Amino acid sequence: MRRHLPPLNALKAFDAAARHLSVTAAADELCVTQGAVSKQIRQLESALGVGLFERKPNGITLTEAGAQYLPFVSAALDSLDSATEQLQRGTRQRERLLLSVTPSFTSSWLISRIHAFEQQHPHLQVDLITGDGRPDFSGTEVDLAIRCLRPERAGQYHRLLLSERLLLVASPDLLACTPVQQPVDILQHRLLTQVTRPGMWDEFLHTLGLDGSPARHGAGFEHFFMSIKATEEQLGLGLVPDFLAQESINEGRLINPLGLSMMSGFAYYLFCPGYKVELLKVIQFRDWLAQELISAPL
Repeated sequence: MRRHLPPLNALKAFDAAARHLSVTAAADELCVTQGAVSKQIRQLESALGVGLFERKPNGITLTEAGAQYLPFVSAALDSLDSATEQLQRGTRQRERLLLSVTPSFTSSWLISRIHAFEQQHPHLQVDLITGDGRPDFSGTEVDLAIRCLRPERAGQYHRLLLSERLLLVASPDLLACTPVQQPVDILQHRLLTQVTRPGMWDEFLHTLGLDGSPARHGAGFEHFFMSIKATEEQLGLGLVPDFLAQESINEGRLINPLGLSMMSGFAYYLFCPGYKVELLKVIQFRDWLAQELISAPL
């Protein structure tokens, strides 16, 4: 039997807009533009030959036809979603969770903890790729992204994980030769540069009242995990996020002389495309990550 059904995207747009009574909220949920949602709804109304919404200056409301149609559309979409999930569960031994994470977060913190997450959730296979800057989920299967950004660049679809606090760190062997007993002693050492944050040391020295003092800058590194390794190798003093340096400090490879630190103005965010926020695997990783970070800071 041939079925005469509207396009699936048009039904999804109608369902989201009707539930929220907002084209804007529907666009956020579906991770598309408001224009795309409006176009899909107009096409659906044209195909059905009836109006589904009344457009008013302060928003939209369902027509009588729209109110009658909504429960059937929602039930059909829920049924399709449930059937798809059952099919995928039955045909795959483990469900894939694809993460896009900044290199330093991956190397210095996440990799050593992934096994613990997989033990708690053996139905999930975690795959990691690296990325920087605001994530773009278009044309990708990425489920979640972790980025370090200034708050004004975070945009939409994010959750704050933690604000970044930078620690002054050094190898204990380096300090045994040239101690840091007061802030001015920092200037006796080479300061390892973060090439993506060229003004970081100037800001730190300013907080100590040492701006204008002669400083020797050492090698530059793109990522914090490189700076941590270089600091362990006694190439100079590092200025790195506290939770990324935690393992090295706990194992005695680095120390934080004078207990000095600085809030950087950056923060770590968890991003997720709007249409995936309610997936069980996303919720499980999000909750696990939040718990791990609570116990991680020094």
